[in-house]
Amino acid sequence: MNDIDTETLGWELIGWDSDEQAAHVTYLTQAEILSIRDLFPGRDDDFLETAVYEVPPTLYSAMRSAIPRLEFREGLEYQIGGFRLSV
Repeated sequence: MNDIDTETLGWELIGWDSDEQAAHVTYLTQAEILSIRDLFPGRDDDFLETAVYEVPPTLYSAMRSAIPRLEFREGLEYQIGGFRLSV
């Protein structure tokens, strides 16, 4: 794994509408990221923290299986990624 301080990271699953507005945002925990990261085999990082990854509809079911609280709204395009928390 990368030698990073995950205590300073946060993650979001963002659903974008046709006007490119963030219409649906779900915050994710490190444990949740660990449970889904292998669904993104093309990732360049262990914690999905260095890029934004597209979440195609074909992954929705697998992501809900790993994180049952997730919701995907029709008509939105989803992306997932990490960001540095303010400290």
